[in-house]
Amino acid sequence: MINWPQEIVAAIARRRSVIFIGSGVSRNSTNGQGTRPATWELFLRDAAKQLGDPPNVVKLIDQEDYLTACELIKKKMGGHKFQALVQTEYQQRAYAPAEIHKHIYDLDSSIVASPNFDTIYDTYATTTSNGSIVIKDHTSADLINYIGGGDYRLLLKTHGSANAPGHLIFTRKEYAKARTEHRLFYELLKSLVLTHRFLFLGCGVNDPDIRILFEDVQFAYSEMPYHYMTIPDSEVDEDVIDVVRDSMKLDFLKYSPDNGHKELSLSLGALVSDVEAYRDKLSVDRKW
Repeated sequence: MINWPQEIVAAIARRRSVIFIGSGVSRNSTNGQGTRPATWELFLRDAAKQLGDPPNVVKLIDQEDYLTACELIKKKMGGHKFQALVQTEYQQRAYAPAEIHKHIYDLDSSIVASPNFDTIYDTYATTTSNGSIVIKDHTSADLINYIGGGDYRLLLKTHGSANAPGHLIFTRKEYAKARTEHRLFYELLKSLVLTHRFLFLGCGVNDPDIRILFEDVQFAYSEMPYHYMTIPDSEVDEDVIDVVRDSMKLDFLKYSPDNGHKELSLSLGALVSDVEAYRDKLSVDRKW
């Protein structure tokens, strides 16, 4: 089980946290046919297979250059067909939420962010909150009205949603365009890095959003606080971890990936209890 640092428990309890959920969280879900949502890599490999596995595309995927690989796939396949493929995979398959989504919701963080195109957590949170959760993405001009917390519970779709495939950030060109046209969105994310604690769940250290965001802030503000990422202990390379810890101010919380990463879900259930106990103590001590 993960031994949660007091810093992250306190940040979530005081609603000064951003819970960032990646494709590893969505992989806990299944639909009626027992299918799980594809990771970015699996989606691109399946798309490349439909094109006859072009060698240059396969090589880019092998090198984990997913943005460029996706750019080539979209050009070869055509924008309309590619968007239909995204919607089929991440919306039409009707994935059901898993226990891990419940735990994330029960943490009651003021902000949850996700680059996932699927709507699994979106649907669960909207239904459970009776529609009171606010969902925004990189194109939202009024985001600044909700970023400060208060009574709002905000879900940030940092790469867009399969609900609006025309606004997805999936290729290298789309990524570069978004960072220029929606500069305020990325500046707001940087401010959150300085004022909130991020907890990354189901993410990888090579995610371009995470790398660019945290390296930019780290070298601009060397005194920024440490943030946290859960990671399967089977994927740990201590040398890489040391580099990432220094360059991005990320600390890593290891867990066993056995039994479908069950330990992560159980640990999040324990974190919910820790956060609730901290909030109970806050209500008594009144040290907000």
